Amino acid sequence: MSKPNQAESRPGLKAGRVNEFTLIFKLKPGGAERLRKKIASDPDFQSHVDGVGTVHDLRFTTFDNDTRLLFASTFDGDWDAYIADFGAYIPDYIDLVFGEAEGYPGIRSPDFKDFLVKNQVTAMHFYSAYPNATVKDVWKAMKIEKGLMFCLMRLAVREYDMVLTRR
Repeated sequence: MSKPNQAESRPGLKAGRVNEFTLIFKLKPGGAERLRKKIASDPDFQSHVDGVGTVHDLRFTTFDNDTRLLFASTFDGDWDAYIADFGAYIPDYIDLVFGEAEGYPGIRSPDFKDFLVKNQVTAMHFYSAYPNATVKDVWKAMKIEKGLMFCLMRLAVREYDMVLTRR
């Protein structure tokens, strides 16, 4: 069900409204250990990424004896808009994570997108359990479910109270 991203010459596969995004970077010597320390010093990882509002999941890990970094995410919408959101919502975080990659120009550089394209690897296959639901759709559904559960709980309590008062 996955197909190449329709954006002009942008790598990555698309399923419905979501896209896969995989980057592989060569790290600077000692970069993996510095990156681990930087990440450990930032307790607000989740809230940083939530602020973007289009990221379904995101992960990164080192491999090849800490010489390379894998960054992978699933996002809603257009590649260029996603990358622009990095700069608008989490520029310092992106610089923190990618700053240990060899040749990283910085998120504010006009060469940033070219750097990403050069290091992006298109997946062989991409699957999404909910390809037509955006992050905001999922958040809205969760909010509705929470409200519904609250109403059902209140109704159950009311019915239980009525049973008790009949005894």
